[in-house]
Order: sequence, then structure tokens, then C-alpha cells
Amino acid sequence: MKRYLSCVLVISILFLVSCAGGTKMHSKQYDCSKKLSDAVELYNNQKFSKVKTLLEDVKVQCNGSTVIDSVLYYLGMSNLKTKNYANARTEFDLLVQDFPSSPFFEDALFRVGLSVYLQSNSSSRDQTETHEAIRLLRDFLETRPSSSAADSASKYLNEAVEKLAQKEFDNARFYEKINEPEAAIVYYKSFISQFPDSKFIDLAYLNIAELLVKLDRKGEAQEIIDQLLEYGKDKEIINKAKMLRSRIS
Repeated sequence: MKRYLSCVLVISILFLVSCAGGTKMHSKQYDCSKKLSDAVELYNNQKFSKVKTLLEDVKVQCNGSTVIDSVLYYLGMSNLKTKNYANARTEFDLLVQDFPSSPFFEDALFRVGLSVYLQSNSSSRDQTETHEAIRLLRDFLETRPSSSAADSASKYLNEAVEKLAQKEFDNARFYEKINEPEAAIVYYKSFISQFPDSKFIDLAYLNIAELLVKLDRKGEAQEIIDQLLEYGKDKEIINKAKMLRSRIS
């Protein structure tokens, strides 16, 4: 019996030593910093799919490591480059939430909003993501006005707002096309009120004036034309407005 117990004890010790040795060997073999360095090199060579494959494994193997914020950043960037915008947002969100002291924090914060904007639909479809992107980018600019990403954030914010403007303008044009001039005028005026800086603003004024002429409301049309001639910037549209004015004078 003693001999049996001794054998069991020896086998148990050997098993534990073997496991410890295997764990130590695995730890030595999996160098988190080296894996990250390899991923960055792949990223610089634009091998974005390989970067994602490598860093997804690193994220699991190196959980709790000091390199995780970098892992999340390059995963997010690689997803952006491959147009996987929802996944990109997830990685940047994790970085922002878990690593507020990371050197990548500010850029990741900007890229959360950027990812949502790039994921948004065209102007003819639902604009939920566009509205969210506008909120995120505005929040970024309000809290980080001096950021190196501020110019880019402003650019994409303006694009997002213009997309909403396009949708509102197209709504007005739709009613014009189906011969509902009163409804079209209402939508054009709503568009002007909401998006005074849109590139379509001069055209909206001209379209209102033309619709008012068709409705034989020439006095109102003249007022709209006067506003367009005073504040308009598009030379071609201004010339059309002058021609319209000469017709109703």
C-alpha cells in the first residue's frame, strides 16, 4: 500500500512539473510585444487582413498586458481600412472606455464618430447613424477643440450635416416633381431654416421663387429673388434669378 501511494505521489509531482514547464514554455513563446511589433509592420505594409487575424489572437492571449491599447487601436484602424466600420467602432470604443490615459485615446475618440459616419446610409435612406455621427463629432470638437484631429472631425461633421441637408432638399424636390407646389415650398423653407450653410441653399431660393411665380404669387417671388440676389453665391443661379426677375417685373 505504501509503495502504491509513493508511486501515485511521484506521478502527481511529475505531472505538475510537466504542466508548469509547459505553461512557462508557452509564456516564453508568446511574446506580446513582439506580436504587436509584427502586426504594426504588417499594417505599415497595408496587409490589413493579416493584421486583424494576428491581433485578434493577441487580444485573447495578452489580455491585461500593457500592449492592449495598441492592439485595440491597430485592430480598429485595420477594420477602418477594410471598411468594417461596425467592428472598427467596437475596437475604438473599447480603447476609449478602458484606456483613458492611452496615447491613442484622443485619436480613437475621433474615430468612434468617424466609424459611425462611414457606416451611415446614403441620403435617400434612414439617417439614424448620420445623426449619431453628428452628435459624436460635435462632442469631440467641443471637448477637444485643439486636437490634431479637429480639422478632420470638422470635415466629416460638415459632410454628415450636408447629407441631412441633401435628404431635406430631395424631399422638397419630390413634392415639386409630383406637382404639389405648396408642399414643396414648405419643405424648401424648412430646408433653408435648418441648413442655411448648405451648398443647395441658393437653388432652394430659386426653386421657391419659380414655384411662387407658377402660383401667381409674384410679390412673394420678388422678395425671395431679392434675398437670393443679395446673399447668393452661385453665379449661375444668380443669373437665372435675374432672368426670372425680368420676366415678372
